[in-house]
Amino acid sequence: MTAWTPTTLVYVDEEGDRARASNGYSRYGQYIADRPAKFHEYEEPGTPLTAEEFAAAAWEVATPPILIGYVNLRPDLDSVTTSFTENGDLVLRVAVPLRFSDLPSDRRARYPWQDWANHYDIATRDEKYVRQVEPEIKGDRPAVLTISHILIPTVDWDLPRPQHTEGRALVEEAKQVVNEIARRVNQHAGPMVAQLLGDR
Repeated sequence: MTAWTPTTLVYVDEEGDRARASNGYSRYGQYIADRPAKFHEYEEPGTPLTAEEFAAAAWEVATPPILIGYVNLRPDLDSVTTSFTENGDLVLRVAVPLRFSDLPSDRRARYPWQDWANHYDIATRDEKYVRQVEPEIKGDRPAVLTISHILIPTVDWDLPRPQHTEGRALVEEAKQVVNEIARRVNQHAGPMVAQLLGDR
């Protein structure tokens, strides 16, 4: 079980990935093999992607909803996804649900609006970082759900450009970039999330 901290947002479970692999090597690798078109240039099977495109593809396949259990997200966060700017630069987007109590006092709801509901995960038994879910809408009480998006640029990350488009070598390159993204998300977004949630 991951020991979450105020600045630890994601964790890559390499040991679990091997243990849950039917091929004895990598469950993540099986998911990559099932999606070969994601890991080469369009209609050019032997041509690797750019470093940014490869990082986005590797992260997408490694994370929910495609693969669950390889990249683990701290329960109180909504998602960590990739996107591209209009200039084609890769950006990491960390979505942080905010409860009314997380907002400045002059911005908190003054009406009987419903807030995020806590969903306690019995598997993790983590009482500090609890998953936020949409509340059950009852009667005439609307819900106002706030999410803050932290956008992290990657222009200075020096992401590795892949050399392969298939096989175990491709999986190793994908694992390398997934671990690098996880490290950078914790390093750059972790302190921002901690400050945002008042958990320094």
